[in-house]
Amino acid sequence: MTKAVVVALTLVNFVLLVPGVILPVYGVTITTEVAAAIIPEPVEVTVYEQTRSILGTVRELWLSADYLVSFLILLFSVIVPVAKAGMLLGSIYAAGEAVRRRLVLVVDLIGKWSMADVFVVAVFLAFLATRDQAQANSFSVPVLLRQVDVDMQTRLTSELGPGFYCFLAYCLFSVAWTQVLKYRRPD
Repeated sequence: MTKAVVVALTLVNFVLLVPGVILPVYGVTITTEVAAAIIPEPVEVTVYEQTRSILGTVRELWLSADYLVSFLILLFSVIVPVAKAGMLLGSIYAAGEAVRRRLVLVVDLIGKWSMADVFVVAVFLAFLATRDQAQANSFSVPVLLRQVDVDMQTRLTSELGPGFYCFLAYCLFSVAWTQVLKYRRPD
């Protein structure tokens, strides 16, 4: 494998990581449908809608004074992956075989303790837990001296965004590529 091919494939880490942290990872929508005898058609209202990227989450947590959580997400989702990719690139141009092997072994060790994969699993579990939930309520309200029955159904849905898939691809590619470089013979 030529150095150019190795560099190009190593840069795939960055190509997958950047949209993985910038694009929306997860979206949540809460809608409520209200039906009552005094309303000709049921009315559906979006009560809450939000999408978040990894960097957007870091920013929001920082602004709400959750500094530790914000820093940890930034560290394990951005800083560590960038450092790993930098070390992999460094290993390609390392002067000696011993330095190259050490850099790849450090990346391999960091990969074992990295939280990126845990983050991906956590987002996926949150998605599964909230992907389609509904709650129905019925109650009566007084309207012009009479009781009106109201039926209300609230639905919470979630979806994985493109950032999730890019970040997942980054995690999988990074682990596989580190193993390839770990056992690669020097040119």
